[in-house]
Amino acid sequence: MNIAVQQRVFAFSSEYEIETPACIYSAKKKSFFRRDKIRLFAPRSRLLATIRGHFYFRPKYDINLADGKVYHFWCEKFWKGVFVCENSEESFRLYQHKRLNYSIFQNGSQIAAFRKNRVKIGRIDHYEIRMNDGANPVVIVSMALVMDCGELEDESGGAVTIDLGSLGPEERPFDPSWEPS
Repeated sequence: MNIAVQQRVFAFSSEYEIETPACIYSAKKKSFFRRDKIRLFAPRSRLLATIRGHFYFRPKYDINLADGKVYHFWCEKFWKGVFVCENSEESFRLYQHKRLNYSIFQNGSQIAAFRKNRVKIGRIDHYEIRMNDGANPVVIVSMALVMDCGELEDESGGAVTIDLGSLGPEERPFDPSWEPS
C-alpha cells in the first residue's frame, strides 16, 4: 500500500493531506507552549488520532487512537536515530537511516518505509509511505507525522530549505530493495 503525504501550501499551521488507496485523510498540527498537538482525521472530520508531545530530556509523544488505544513514541537512541512506538499489545521500531530514509519494523520484520524530500519550499513537505497491506495505517502515518512535525523541524518557513538528512551513525542500514507485501 502506498500513502502520499502532502503538506498544504496555503496554511497558517502545518496541515497535511494524506492520500491512501481507500480514502483521503487530513492532519493538522498546533504548537502551544512546546507541546505539539497533531490531529489526524478521516473523511468528514472524524477524529482518528491525537498526538501530544511531552518534552523532558528527550521528547516523548502519546498517540491516542479514536478506538481508545494509546501508543507511546520516544527516541531510544538519539545518535543512531532509533525510535520506539508501543502499547501493551504491540511494539514498533522506527529507524532513521543515512540521508532521508526511514524504515519501520514490527516483531523484527520491516513493515513500512518512507523517504522525506530533500528540497523544501517554505514549510511544504511531500513524501510517500510504502507499507505492508496488513499494517495499521493510522499508527504508521502517526509515526511519520511525528518525525515530520518533531522538535527538530524548522518552523520558520524559510523560502527554500535543503535537508541533508542523517549523516551520522545508523543502527541498521536502509534496505533499498525492500518492497511491501
